[in-house]
Amino acid sequence: MPFFRFLVSLTLFLLFSGGSLVFAAMSSTNYQIQWDSLTPGGSDTSSSASYLLRDSLGTASLGSGSSTSYQTQSGYRAGVYDQVAAFQVFGQTSTTTDASVLSGTQITVSSSASFSAGDYIALVQDVGASQVAAIGKVSSTGVGTLTVDFFKNGGTVPTIDGTNDKVYKLSGASAALGTLSWNSVTTAIVGFEASADTGNGYTVSVFSDGGFRFGIYEINGVADGSVSAGIEEYGGRSTDATLANSTFDTADTAFSTSAQEVATESSSALESRNFVTLKASINQTSSTNGSYTQMLSFVLSGNF
Repeated sequence: MPFFRFLVSLTLFLLFSGGSLVFAAMSSTNYQIQWDSLTPGGSDTSSSASYLLRDSLGTASLGSGSSTSYQTQSGYRAGVYDQVAAFQVFGQTSTTTDASVLSGTQITVSSSASFSAGDYIALVQDVGASQVAAIGKVSSTGVGTLTVDFFKNGGTVPTIDGTNDKVYKLSGASAALGTLSWNSVTTAIVGFEASADTGNGYTVSVFSDGGFRFGIYEINGVADGSVSAGIEEYGGRSTDATLANSTFDTADTAFSTSAQEVATESSSALESRNFVTLKASINQTSSTNGSYTQMLSFVLSGNF
């Protein structure tokens, strides 16, 4: 009974640039002042576990000046700019419940007992090769209901009628396809959320540590753009329809040991979500039973 175990390695490259300006920082062998403040009250930085405060007392009036080669900025912490990025990946778990109705961002489910506010979930219409899915973050639960903050889908909102419609919890660094079948396509969702304060946005790429394998045996990477029942093949499809450097947005695509683009943003973004749907099928006579695994690494990098 082949199954797939997905192990996420979070490799986070934060690539930031200061642009073309050169700042006149003061430095010595062991210290550097990136930006100084000449004020009667001075400046300081205070922080706690969740917040950071930069304060200045008695600063000069705000303003800026420039010439062909130089630029000056005056006023409150004019030169302080913290570029930040946050990135997390979450795989489809075995925690699931049937879905019967979708009304806005509220889902009627057979049981909400295994879900809590703050959980990421996948809502899937008609689980299988032609499934339509969306992901969201649970904002509240009720008796038989789950409400999410917003849904991210691949351009089509799931239509939920209670027939083969599911909600899956997304969590942790693995995602199991379960037992593969020769007469159907098995799926699993890997979601990710990024917040990046980068002017030109970011790109999320994925690469593997090798094939989808069990010992010397390997399930073929999909080559014709579509994972089909009865054929031994495996690949993934992204929800981002704007990819210019890979086919993950238009076709089921094989994973590679070389990085491939699966999501991109052209400007800074907060809680931007996308997901990749993993798909696999086996051949009734030629596929070998076993525990098939592959490690995928997702990388977030700034666009410059």
